[in-house]
Amino acid sequence: MTRTIPPSMGGILEELELEQPTLVTSAHLARLVAQQGVQTPVKVVAARLRERGWLLPTGRRGVWEFAPAAVAGAYSRNDPVTPLRAFLAGRPDARCALTFQAAAWAHGLADRAPARLEVAAATSDLVRQLPAVLAGTVFDPRLDCQTLRAVPVLAVESVIVHMAARPSAVRSWASALEWFPEMTQLLALDPLERELARRPVSVRARTGYLLQGLRPDLADALLSAGPVGGKTWFGPRGKLRRHDAAWQIADTLLPFDPRTLTPAT
Repeated sequence: MTRTIPPSMGGILEELELEQPTLVTSAHLARLVAQQGVQTPVKVVAARLRERGWLLPTGRRGVWEFAPAAVAGAYSRNDPVTPLRAFLAGRPDARCALTFQAAAWAHGLADRAPARLEVAAATSDLVRQLPAVLAGTVFDPRLDCQTLRAVPVLAVESVIVHMAARPSAVRSWASALEWFPEMTQLLALDPLERELARRPVSVRARTGYLLQGLRPDLADALLSAGPVGGKTWFGPRGKLRRHDAAWQIADTLLPFDPRTLTPAT
């Protein structure tokens, strides 16, 4: 596909080729327009670059993916994190990060990203603002997020606690077995305790229940730190798959018994 370069846009495209940004925002484009002394309004510049295939839609108003000359056409890089990057380009202060399998993939523990990236957002309002192509759930981490693949990603301790806090939000616990055991081996007690701080006792109980087979050292430390309280449901109330007396867990959800899991040798 041949893409034309309007003479008035040549300087702007030259700067974009030098910078090689993955995403271009209206503010970024406005700076380049001013820098090049172009008198055309930014909206018109953006429209012309879109029409000729240099800027591609991201689903976010005022944010586009840049298709450099090296890709030989108006083709997306198909980076799975582009929808989240586009959202954060317009909302840089939004408290959200990859979680569950998406986080495992970003940490290098899962072979592939899920079809819909799972995102932990600090508030329900923020979840509603996320693009529809992202799967958002409410979770506000205590630990700092890490930047991986150019987006915020929950720390491994935060991912595990999120799984315990919102077990029904995990779309496939069976698939999670591909990366969950390896992730548990990266956990450390101090950050895990900090992530659990000031959370309901039920979240601590579910966390310990999940970890007792793979990380009995951490589960024992959590159990010795205080009482687990009354009965805690793991999943919606209904027919039990199993009951755990030590953690007072009524499990209606997991397709496996976490007590029987053992770390790979």
